Amino acid sequence: MKLGIDEFKENSGAVLKGRNFVLITGGSNVDSGGVPVYQTVKNSAPKQLKAIWSLQHGFFIDKQDNMILSDSVYWKEMDIEIKSLYGETLLPGEEWLEGVDALVIDLFDVGTRVYTFVNHIVMIMKHLSGRGIDLIVLDRPNPLNGLGIEGNILNEDYFSIVGQLPVPMRHALTTGEYLSYALNYYNIDLQLEIVTLKDWKRKELFRGIWTYPSPNMPSLRTAVVYPGAVLLEGTGLSEGRGTTRPFEFVGAPFIDNFKLVKELETLNLNGVTFIPVFFKPEFSKFGGEVCKGILVEPGNLEEFNSFEVYYEIIRLVRNNYPGLFKWKEPPYEFEYRRPPIDIICGTAAIRESIESNRPYHEIEPGIEAGIQNYIETIGNYLLY
Repeated sequence: MKLGIDEFKENSGAVLKGRNFVLITGGSNVDSGGVPVYQTVKNSAPKQLKAIWSLQHGFFIDKQDNMILSDSVYWKEMDIEIKSLYGETLLPGEEWLEGVDALVIDLFDVGTRVYTFVNHIVMIMKHLSGRGIDLIVLDRPNPLNGLGIEGNILNEDYFSIVGQLPVPMRHALTTGEYLSYALNYYNIDLQLEIVTLKDWKRKELFRGIWTYPSPNMPSLRTAVVYPGAVLLEGTGLSEGRGTTRPFEFVGAPFIDNFKLVKELETLNLNGVTFIPVFFKPEFSKFGGEVCKGILVEPGNLEEFNSFEVYYEIIRLVRNNYPGLFKWKEPPYEFEYRRPPIDIICGTAAIRESIESNRPYHEIEPGIEAGIQNYIETIGNYLLY
């Protein structure tokens, strides 16, 4: 398989066509040979590269959680300015655009709607509409494959940096496809050019070099559970931040984890095993405390539905421990009014269903109907 950055490396002149540009990427992104993207790009077009812009978690992937801002810095070793789009501003300042003809974008997205990278680019696209600045996307595969879809469709009233399009939680799109959909959805006036993948099949899970796109996304297994596990961020339960198994662990000091495992097993959820564990986060929720929890172990990835699994975990804990379970309070990703769980889900309906103790199978028909409509909508934007 050939990534967009690999094609750029071989044919940068044909891609850039003489344009001066800024690069939007993360410091851990690499080409198929393991060379950092920033190094490949700078070596290919040193005079045309004007700056690097970084997104959430910082260019050096050193910020652990949401709403931890990064400063703009001069990187002496690489002789380049790194300007933070997740700092004092979420959008580029006017002075950032001086002498810039294009943005070259290489994102390590993980196929889940609430991952901010692609949504942030949509916000930037809207900001730059009509300004004559082109967007060049060096595409990457969706690591969760391009077929599997999970979760409800985001309600337009809940658009934020964790959701800029009406897509399900697991959306099955590459970055190029996601941004193509956004271009049409918002009628954005800019030129979008996609350096496409070669020899990628939509049925494929990630194959290649997994570095880490963010501090708590250390492996493909983490990404597989993330479409459901991210709901934990809207609760008082630990999602395993501060351990070596973020999002695979879920727990709290007050849970009877053996009882929870038995209850989950009675639901006969496909493709998953639940293992009682004890873990102590070194930071984040319950930092320094021993949590009684479970390890979510996907077995059959074709059957495993992370959104369903974590919905049921939260539902059972919330209704078994009504005095101890709490929804997380705002703010969450620059949203200061609505409950974070509603921002994450893109609707209040999921929270309300959990509060009403409705099993997932009762809400599944509505979710599946939304997914079918979504599949019809995105057909025109699929590149592979």
